[in-house]
Amino acid sequence: MEASQGERRQEKLLALLERVAQVERALLTRQAFRLGLTALQAQLLLHLSERPHGVVALAELLSLTPATVSEALSSLEDKGLLTRSKDERDGRRWILKPTEEGLSLVRALKAYAGPLRQALTQVPHQEELLLGLMELLARLVLRGTVPETGLCLTCRHLRRDAAPQGQTHGRGQEEGFFCALLGLALEPWDLRLSCPDHAPA
Repeated sequence: MEASQGERRQEKLLALLERVAQVERALLTRQAFRLGLTALQAQLLLHLSERPHGVVALAELLSLTPATVSEALSSLEDKGLLTRSKDERDGRRWILKPTEEGLSLVRALKAYAGPLRQALTQVPHQEELLLGLMELLARLVLRGTVPETGLCLTCRHLRRDAAPQGQTHGRGQEEGFFCALLGLALEPWDLRLSCPDHAPA
């Protein structure tokens, strides 16, 4: 059966997403090797610099076994790049955070995205692109396809209706985003990918 126009458009979008993802992975791997890390160690450091995670959560996030993630984390600890402490809310869990040296390496790692940043400066309609990609990720999280990462669009504190009386959304918009926890109207660029106060919707 011949694909519909909608299906062909979706196939093209998916192919584009995969190609961009390949470029991103290749650039990160190259930069990680330059800094004496494996690609997995680099990914773990970047995730942990944004939000504390346990081993199981990281394994789910990266679609790896806990044993594989645990081995890479131990290597980062041996290098003095991570610290491990008991979770104050659950004494059975360990929370991993980058050390100062680890955070310094994270800053150096982030240079990997330079070519992508340069290319993005020439892409129009960036706010629409941002919201489209966020909506795509939010729907995958809500369907259970990928684990939660702290995305604002999947948080029960986020309101998409009119701002409370006396407040307006950015640029005088009557409708937009509002964080009920912080009591703040949010611009699209204020929406977070890894909010530490995230509460699943």
